[in-house]
Amino acid sequence: MSTKSKVLFSYGILLALYTVGTLLIPPPDGTLQRYHITLAQMRMLDLTIIVLYAGIWLCALYGFYTLVDYLKLIRKNKDGKALAKISIGIGLLAYWLPISSNFSLYTNWLVEMHPSLTAPVGVLQNYVMLAIPLAGFIFISIGARKLGDLTKMRISLRDVNLLIISTIVIGITYAHLIVSTENRLNSTYHMKPITMLVTLAFPYIYMWGIGLLAVYEINHYRLKVPGVVYRRSWRTLAMGLGAIITVTILLQYLVTISEKLTRLSLNWILIIVYILLIFMAVSYVLIAMGVRTLKKIEEV
Repeated sequence: MSTKSKVLFSYGILLALYTVGTLLIPPPDGTLQRYHITLAQMRMLDLTIIVLYAGIWLCALYGFYTLVDYLKLIRKNKDGKALAKISIGIGLLAYWLPISSNFSLYTNWLVEMHPSLTAPVGVLQNYVMLAIPLAGFIFISIGARKLGDLTKMRISLRDVNLLIISTIVIGITYAHLIVSTENRLNSTYHMKPITMLVTLAFPYIYMWGIGLLAVYEINHYRLKVPGVVYRRSWRTLAMGLGAIITVTILLQYLVTISEKLTRLSLNWILIIVYILLIFMAVSYVLIAMGVRTLKKIEEV
């Protein structure tokens, strides 16, 4: 079975699991009354989310298997080893959304049936959401550094300061949102403040830091390679990865204020969800476009 067939097969299974679970699992108690909608209206909204998810996941997995195919063409080239690491990272990012979405869907159902599991399941969901993209960006950062070694580049002092300051600002904002309300820690994370900061906040900040550095190194690498179209492809890939980092930051910011979001009207909640999903789609489309162009160049 080819890489494409394997990826599409897993995509079909994950999408089927999510569709069945979303449409058949009863909504949480009080949801319909809170937003003043019927079950039929809720299912129509669910269908729109499923369609958006289906498109986002397909773009993500398309970019991954296209990158694997491209890697087969350049495996013996000097940048082949670096791209092999990046492809593993992009694969993890591609599967992160469908896996974490299904995991959250079915574990939330478990909590509805067994409320005593709320805390342990909530903690586990937080770590699953972190572990997959963290591993992905670690592999991407290793590959990006290998690309940097090929060009023998040295990051300028200005860019080092910019990356450090950006990571600090993002991290401080995140940490402030986490600890600003004790009740939020209990209801959202089910952890003590120090545990939350050490085991979740710091790893997220680390991930964002190495992710931003990797985007910088990939973008810098494209300046050192010949060919306008080739450079443009690497730039598009870097933009996609940068957009995914932004998505993970926004997701975590929204998680920290999830209690306040539940007080919003359904229209505002849908607007926030749709904007975030569209941004995710753009992120993975950019990666897919960059990889597709790289593959086409190599096939010529």
